[in-house]
Amino acid sequence: MDINNLIQNFGFPVSCVIGCGWFIYKMYFNSTEENKKREERNYEMLGRFQTSIDKFADVLEGYEQKLTVIERDVKDIKDVVNK
Repeated sequence: MDINNLIQNFGFPVSCVIGCGWFIYKMYFNSTEENKKREERNYEMLGRFQTSIDKFADVLEGYEQKLTVIERDVKDIKDVVNK
């Protein structure tokens, strides 16, 4: 149905309401589709962030172990020097 027939059959105000309703429906539908795509991208990125944080935690744990060894060595050297 074209716009002229719509206006002739229902009048201008009703045709405007129908047009606005159709516009709002399309805008809402497009918005929800874009939100779904955005959420999927965000979940993928969140997964990648979690992986990199886990790797970083492993690196920090290794550094903590090395630091413990260094602290123990420094303590041993201090004990030797203070004797």
